[in-house]
This record gives sequence, structure tokens and C-alpha cells, in this order.
Amino acid sequence: MNSNLKIAIIGGSIWGNRGAAAMLETTIAKVKQLNPNTTFVIFTPHPIKDQLLTNNSDLEFYDSRPFAIVKDYLQVLIHQMFRQKTSLIGSVKNLSECDVLLDIGGITFSDGRLIFLPYNVLTILPALMLKIPVIKLSQAAGPFKNPIIHFYAKKLLNRCTKVFARGEKTFQYLKELGISENRVALATDIAFLYKPEFCLTSENTASINQVIDRINEARSKGTVLVALSPSILVQEKSGMNQIDYDQILINLISSTGSKDIHFLVFPNASREKSKKIRNNDIIAIEKLRVKAELSLPRPLLKRITWITYDVDTRGINDLVKNVDVLVASRFHAMVFGLRLSIPTLVVGWGHKYLEAMQAFQQQKYVFDYRDHNLDLHQILFEMIERNSIIRSEMREAIIVVEKSSEAQFQYLNELINDL
Repeated sequence: MNSNLKIAIIGGSIWGNRGAAAMLETTIAKVKQLNPNTTFVIFTPHPIKDQLLTNNSDLEFYDSRPFAIVKDYLQVLIHQMFRQKTSLIGSVKNLSECDVLLDIGGITFSDGRLIFLPYNVLTILPALMLKIPVIKLSQAAGPFKNPIIHFYAKKLLNRCTKVFARGEKTFQYLKELGISENRVALATDIAFLYKPEFCLTSENTASINQVIDRINEARSKGTVLVALSPSILVQEKSGMNQIDYDQILINLISSTGSKDIHFLVFPNASREKSKKIRNNDIIAIEKLRVKAELSLPRPLLKRITWITYDVDTRGINDLVKNVDVLVASRFHAMVFGLRLSIPTLVVGWGHKYLEAMQAFQQQKYVFDYRDHNLDLHQILFEMIERNSIIRSEMREAIIVVEKSSEAQFQYLNELINDL
């Protein structure tokens, strides 16, 4: 085994999408457990911000935004065409020195996401051209009915050393695509192995601790705590489908009437002080808050705590573990709830939510935001009533789920030992 490993990671980030942060931090921690001397080359859409937030000499961050990865690809292409006349520089030089590339993107090569196909290709193609082993850790992929997506997915995924499917549907899609059986395996999401000590940043920790102190004081007096994790993506999609997503959540809050229930609204994707919408649920929360203040009575508004600032993965973990029910529209907010055995109600879309919840026997609590007749208040009351039973069901399931996720790092360990 190479005692000084150098591993590249793409598809995650620290700032912005905190689900991506949980996957990235968990991957770094699990690899460090396998080989403490490992250094990392990390491709992220926020390289400067992520470097400042982590301040870790073992982590070197490079830009993974579209323009940057196009430049990386062109540099590799030119180098291979004129090998004797060019030298690799910058991020590509560092990539070329890596022992393996780990792709931790949540979803790649999928119908309905044709616009992302060039990015899906270029995140792994430079490494493949440099003959660096590419491992796609647990992620969703497919279906592949679109002939263009089908062509590139089959061509690129068959060149990967290993592809871990996040669920049975993805696994089946990959088999139907014709990916070699020895290249595909099932593994649950990386973030199911997350631990608070894996967190690499400290963002608004004092503010989060104050919130936790207040909600725990209320809980000690018998107040039921319900966390809401809205999604800017669902908010945007619902608008395009003539669905009032904000009203669904406000109706849920309103339905509790005078019952002693307190709501905690937090972002699972946050870019504080940024006006950019992508991966910034703070904007969704602010919009929801304006609508709530216009429509809800003051006594009910006093029973809502709004978090409109950056929260790191440790902060999200600490918030979620202290509530009775989680209502989530973000995949990894749901993962945090499931991992902590917190009864979780999902308002989302797509098979990825359903597959994860099925592993915990909680599929009855998954709802599509596009359902015009969506009425969640009876479901919420049921979850509050059955809280201890649901938690017990979830605790039984987490052992199997964690074992499945661990399989991808066991494979990585075997690969590392052969380097």
C-alpha cells in the first residue's frame, strides 16, 4: 500500500449544499481512517470559500464550475496531442498525481437532465484520459431512455473502475444499460455514515447553540418540536407546475391551531449573504416567512423559529436530533432525519426519496409536492402520536443501512491496498 495517498474528490462542496458537504466530509473522514497520511485534491464550485472555511493543509481545493472543468479537459487533450511540448499545470497537474478520483455527485447521467450531460461527462473524463481509476461512490443514475444520455452513460460508466448505485432502481437502470456486472454494486448514501466530528467547519455555532437551548427548554415543558427543511428547488419547480409549495407548508403550520407545537425552519443548503438561488434555501425560507407573516395569526407566528444564516453539517445534525418530527424537502435533510431515527415526513419528488424511506419502512410518509390534494396535517398528528413506535422501527433499520454504505469504503480499502 502507498503510505502517502493522494485522492481527488469531485461532486461535493462545503459551502452551499450541506448534503454535498456531509458526503464530502464523511468521505474524507472514512478515507483518513483507512490511511491517515492521505492528502486530498477537491474539486468544488466554491474553492476559495471552502478553503477559507476548512483551513486544512491536507485539503487543496480547485474550481469545478463548468468553465473550469472545460479548461481542465482541454489542457489534458492538448497535453495528450502534443505530449513532448506541453506540461500539465495547476489543478490538472494535481489531478494527474492522484491515485484515484472519487465522484460523489448525488445524481449523474439521467433522463430529464440533458442540460447537465456535458458536466457529467467532463467531471470524470480528464481523470479517465489520465488513466486514473474513477470510482463513483453511492449516487443515483438513470433512466437512460434518451439516446444521447444512453450513449455517453454507457461509454463513460463502463470505463469507471466501480459505480455504486444508491438504490435498487439505479442498480437496475445500470444493469439494463449494459454496465459490466463487476463494475456495479449497491450502496446506500455516504451521508448515512456521517458523524458530527467529521464536520470541517464552524459556522454560526454560537447562534445554533442558542436556538437549541431555547427549543430544548420548550421541549422540557412538553412542547412538541417540528423541524421544517424547505427547498428552493422544490419552491421553483412548484411555481412552474402551478403548485403553491409555500402554502402547503403554511397550511401545515396553521393546522396545529392552539396545540403546543413549535416549528423550527432551517436551511439544508445555505449561502448566507448571497443573492444566488442555487443551493440556497435561505432565500426559500425568507420567502416563506414573508407569506407566513401575512397570513398567520401572531400567536402562531411566535411558535416559529426561523434560521436564515449558514448552518454547517454539525449544526444541522444538532438541530435535527433535538426535534420530534422532521418535514424535509431536501434529500440529505431526510437522510439526517433517518440516520438519527427522527420520524421524517418528505415532501419531494422522484424515486430517490422513496427508496431511502423504504429502507426504514417509512414509505407511507413520502409525498409528491405536485399532488394538488396534498394535506399533511393528519399525517403530522399521526407521526406525533406514533413517535416512539416510528423511532423504534427506524433504529432497527439503520444498522442494515449503515452496513450497506460501509461496503463502498471496504471496496476502497481493498483498492488502496493494491496501490
